[in-house]
Amino acid sequence: FSIICKPKSNKIISILFKEEKILKDYIAWPETPSVPANFSLKDTTHAPHSTFTILPHNGGRSWHVGDQLEVLIQINDFNGRPKKSGGDVLFARLHNPTVRAGVVGNVLDHHNGSYTAVFSLLWEGSAQVILIHSSEAVTVMERVNLEQPGRIFFRSLFRFGSVSEAAICNVCLNAPLEQLCNYTDIRTGEPWYCYKPKKLKCEHRITHSFGGYKLKPMPLENKLFKM
Repeated sequence: FSIICKPKSNKIISILFKEEKILKDYIAWPETPSVPANFSLKDTTHAPHSTFTILPHNGGRSWHVGDQLEVLIQINDFNGRPKKSGGDVLFARLHNPTVRAGVVGNVLDHHNGSYTAVFSLLWEGSAQVILIHSSEAVTVMERVNLEQPGRIFFRSLFRFGSVSEAAICNVCLNAPLEQLCNYTDIRTGEPWYCYKPKKLKCEHRITHSFGGYKLKPMPLENKLFKM
């Protein structure tokens, strides 16, 4: 069974679609390389083989507090070959542990394996660029997101007297409505369901908490998240 969880109000649907589009446009990510089942890790992003270069200051003078520091980043694979596509998740920052201060740099993806990071030099410190996820890992996450939309799940505790039961909850659950407790918000139409407890009633729910992840990439793909 598969439940289609949509608000009933056309007005609410229209508002949600607009909000969804704004959010998707805001977090839109560059196209990432395909990851075939038999891919080689040596062809994927490798931080130790990648480089970054501080671009010269306009006019050739030295850097001062208040300037903008621009860094060119070249992403390479395990063989030291330049990547030809973008989509890597990079975190750039300028930090000074002594004064416990830091600022995040803006990273621009050139979609060809190179990136530009711009820092505001608000104080003296060290520039640092960290690879959070390779573009190949992003490809895997996008696939898992489509194939396993319920990979993040939640739990609710039901209690009445001395009887307690726990149940899985989510926006959509794989069961007919008669097997579910429906907690959809009647004002906004936001869907929320829990599997019905075996002994207790839906109104006996007392708590709600994060349950965990059910992320199931392929064994080789798992290595992309451990490098």
